[in-house]
Amino acid sequence: MRLGIVATHESAGPQLAGLAAAAAARGWPLRCFLTDSGVKLAANGALLALAQSGKLRLDVCEHSWQHLGMGEAPEGATLGSQFQNAELVRECDRVLVLPGGA
Repeated sequence: MRLGIVATHESAGPQLAGLAAAAAARGWPLRCFLTDSGVKLAANGALLALAQSGKLRLDVCEHSWQHLGMGEAPEGATLGSQFQNAELVRECDRVLVLPGGA
């Protein structure tokens, strides 16, 4: 199964990290798109390790990244647009949206 996860808020970090680790342990192809304050999760060491190992494709909304003044994208994360979000939805068998909240 190809799993896609969209995180829209930085508070979704624990859920995202757990789901990504579980999917990777099962050998599932995994994509993640971070947007809004969820882009801050691109600094998560566990997510970056999965992305750098090739077990996770990590796309980050460039507009949100720049709006929040996050600087250079970390190695393993790719800055993109809502097009990558649309690709994730098209290519994945299941998509989870983690909205988080204040």
